[in-house]
Amino acid sequence: MEEIISKVIPIILLIALGYLMQYRNMVKSESIEEIKKGVINIALPPVLFLTFRDMTLKKEYFLVVLYTFILLIALYIIGILLNKIKYISHPLVPFVVTAFTFGLLGIPLYGSVFGIENLEKISILGIGHEFFIWFIFYTLMKIKFKGESFSLEVVKGFIKSPLILAIIFGLILNVTGYNILFKENSLLKGLDITLEYLSSMATPLILIIIGFGLKINKKYMKQSIKLTIIRIVTILVVGYAFKFILIDKIIVDDKLFDYAFFTLLILPPPYSLPIFVGEYANDEYRDIANNVVVLNTITCIVMYVSFVFLI
Repeated sequence: MEEIISKVIPIILLIALGYLMQYRNMVKSESIEEIKKGVINIALPPVLFLTFRDMTLKKEYFLVVLYTFILLIALYIIGILLNKIKYISHPLVPFVVTAFTFGLLGIPLYGSVFGIENLEKISILGIGHEFFIWFIFYTLMKIKFKGESFSLEVVKGFIKSPLILAIIFGLILNVTGYNILFKENSLLKGLDITLEYLSSMATPLILIIIGFGLKINKKYMKQSIKLTIIRIVTILVVGYAFKFILIDKIIVDDKLFDYAFFTLLILPPPYSLPIFVGEYANDEYRDIANNVVVLNTITCIVMYVSFVFLI
């Protein structure tokens, strides 16, 4: 119990620090946005690179990637069906019930409790998720709110993403066996230590950024709470049904993977959702999307901390 408390306290304190910084206007929002870009482009890629470079590749992992991708598509389709129900209907529903803040919250939450050495359990879920985000999620948003279609810019953005590049290079070194050079060559050892320094920055900075972003527009609270409940219920029900039917057939008796899957399902929508909604739709939808992200983030933290104490 003491070990669990010691792992949970930093999560709570760092998020609280971020919120305090926002509440007391200690840092400008623009500055936090710049720090967020730095984390995404500089601190988070080393985490993924080291994880995929050193992970033990198993054949069932390739099916997990595929199943995760299919699950996210299934959730989107279910969102479309839910949207036909009068009480639930809202243009944001299909986008609210699928996709997660995988990199900016899933990795730091899981890694802070279960250790960086076990990040492969949740990272493997992230590959299918990133494919869905880049090729399906953002494209569908453009089609829905702007009438645009799929373009090569999506492919370019995917290829240029530091997170994707980190995963690709990590996997290449892993598969070819060249990852051993990082333990034998002095120069590469130095690079390895540098990457570890950078990766160690990711979790604390991300949690502070998350705390800073906990700001709600009270005007749309009723609609936002409804969408938040719809998201949580839909994802947990469909997600665990999917896991029971498919994933449990290939990943057997792996508690750390089970914890990773739960962590994924309770994560909030992508933090970029309000930005894209604001760009492609209108200000009302943007504010509702932001509220849903914030409410889901708060719910996620509460559920995760409670979950950690129960396991």
